[in-house]
Amino acid sequence: MSDAGAATRCTTEAETLALGERIGMAVEPGDLILLSGQLGAGKTVLVRGIAAGMGIDPTLVRSPTFVLHHVYSAGSRVLHHLDLYRLGPSADIRLLDIDEMLESGGVVVVEWGEHAERERDAPATVTIDIDDDGTRVISRADTAPQRLLDAWNTEARA
Repeated sequence: MSDAGAATRCTTEAETLALGERIGMAVEPGDLILLSGQLGAGKTVLVRGIAAGMGIDPTLVRSPTFVLHHVYSAGSRVLHHLDLYRLGPSADIRLLDIDEMLESGGVVVVEWGEHAERERDAPATVTIDIDDDGTRVISRADTAPQRLLDAWNTEARA
């Protein structure tokens, strides 16, 4: 399992969505969230929850594995959803212009975020591990803004 900060155990997809929704309610323009986890860990499910928390229809959220980047919006709230899996760890991601996405006030969530090398932006780093019983253990590093860290301290609302 990851050595990140606090962790939440999600035994169902609904629990993962609820955590994402709490994160989405706390994000602010210019936030960068880097997601890591094996294939099928639930990264896109977490992004669906983030979208819902931002007031964006979560049914629109699809994995951007083959297109690299999806943009979702609701009013003035914009969510940029990137997936770096196909680019790999040594890819030059400057062409994606994450800086412009952040500067324009969007929230940027990057699947396979370990390939982004964006530590200078003090991103919220989230890792999803899968226990032997299939439970998702969703951990966050303590370097994220407190308002995002608090999502792990709030009980899920079913």
